[in-house]
Amino acid sequence: MNFVYLSPHFPPNYYQFCVNLRQLGANVLGLADEPYDLLNPGLKDALTEYYKVNDMHSYDELLRALGYFTHHYGKIDRIDSLNEYWLETEAELRTDFNIPGLKTPDMPRIKRKSHMKQAYIKAGIPVARGKVVHTLADARRLIREVDYPVVAKPDIGVGAAKTYKIHNPDELQKFFEQKPPIDYILEEFILGSICSFDGLADGDGNLVFYTAHQ
Repeated sequence: MNFVYLSPHFPPNYYQFCVNLRQLGANVLGLADEPYDLLNPGLKDALTEYYKVNDMHSYDELLRALGYFTHHYGKIDRIDSLNEYWLETEAELRTDFNIPGLKTPDMPRIKRKSHMKQAYIKAGIPVARGKVVHTLADARRLIREVDYPVVAKPDIGVGAAKTYKIHNPDELQKFFEQKPPIDYILEEFILGSICSFDGLADGDGNLVFYTAHQ
């Protein structure tokens, strides 16, 4: 198996994934902008080869790198990183090189909370009422349905960055006066326990590992 790993040096403790891939017999092909000499020695030992680019945001450089790997090792079987920042880049490379995994058309439901919500609704899973709002009038119409408080959060974003709980019309007005120029989703506030579920699936969609926290 030829496994291309984007930014295998970051986060620093994640190099163990490369070590274990190599132990399982994969060709682990590193691709990043970090100088080779600065890589963790354990990571260096795990990599079959390392390709340094000048800029990870230069898609042409990444295309050349995967072309090089394909020429020297054959078809790329997987490409991944463990950093959400590169999700769209990974998907674009998978699409262009026909590599299994999430492709560019899959990105909206992975990145946008509004698209995730529609996927849950389609699957019959209850969700908090809400939608993307572009204007103060949009927000007021939604709040007439769900009432205060509401939660405003970036439609694309990680964690709770730039997330606000809005309790009244004055706070809503202030939010729109200071809102960053990005899409925001506004949802009803629900009080309750948070339960997470994370899992790994095989190529057929069967769970091979999962964990939950409350």
